[in-house]
Amino acid sequence: MVKATAVRQYNFDREQDVGVVCVFAGATSGIGASTLEKMVQKLQKSTFYVLGRSAPRFADQRAKLEMLNPSCKLVFIQAEVSLLSDIDAAYTKEGLETCFSISYYARMRLVSNLLPLLRQSPRPRVLSVLAGGREKALHEQDIGLDQQWSPIAVVNHTTPMTSLAFEQLAEKNERVTFLHSYPGLVRTDIFARLTPPESSGIVWRVTLACICGLVAMVMLCVGMPVEECGERQAFLLMTDKYGPGAWRINSSSEQISVSGVLKRYREGSWSERIWEHTIRVFDTTLAMGSNSVPK
Repeated sequence: MVKATAVRQYNFDREQDVGVVCVFAGATSGIGASTLEKMVQKLQKSTFYVLGRSAPRFADQRAKLEMLNPSCKLVFIQAEVSLLSDIDAAYTKEGLETCFSISYYARMRLVSNLLPLLRQSPRPRVLSVLAGGREKALHEQDIGLDQQWSPIAVVNHTTPMTSLAFEQLAEKNERVTFLHSYPGLVRTDIFARLTPPESSGIVWRVTLACICGLVAMVMLCVGMPVEECGERQAFLLMTDKYGPGAWRINSSSEQISVSGVLKRYREGSWSERIWEHTIRVFDTTLAMGSNSVPK
């Protein structure tokens, strides 16, 4: 376990990097916002591109970040990060379920789009904060959860899909570091913002609300402070401990070496199958979106 004090000391002692370019999605609240703040404090004369839904809502956060480090440049890009087309800056509507898209498809689309730039970077790193190391079995005949959606199923699918996709990308991009981090229980409002699909019935909506309320109470009582979690994610982005390749990291900032269900999926070439599925979803969804644009 890397103790919180050691993480803070490392981040404080590390020689300040200059002229770094960072892209953040989902950094206007919670873990992302805390990580962004820690990185802004550490990187001098660097540029931060922040994807978010509302520039006015980001105004207070921007002012705080600029005060913390006037040498950094902040570029806000207004986008609905759950939409692949907004990631592509096409601004069309799509049929992807929001929770699945935010947790997996939109993240992978952003990574895919940035790969040409990452390959040119002297120290390319990708971090997805989700649930690395807590992979569960997939519904192998329903990867996209078209028939078996539930909040638990989304987590159980997006977690191994992220790990396997990162392994596939690392194999094809040998200089890039891909980090799939599990933050543990953190005191954020993430579950309060979870919503079911529009097609859900009243029973499921009530059940989901109860589950979210219960989890939120547990997180408040025993969760890690969001400031510490941000420090840990910044540590992962800056440390030399994790070089090129695909890594799964636990809430103590340590590598997870136990394969679990990934062993079977690796042996069955599922990393390649997951990425092929992901590309098909990209192509289908974006084609659907472009067809909906008035001529």
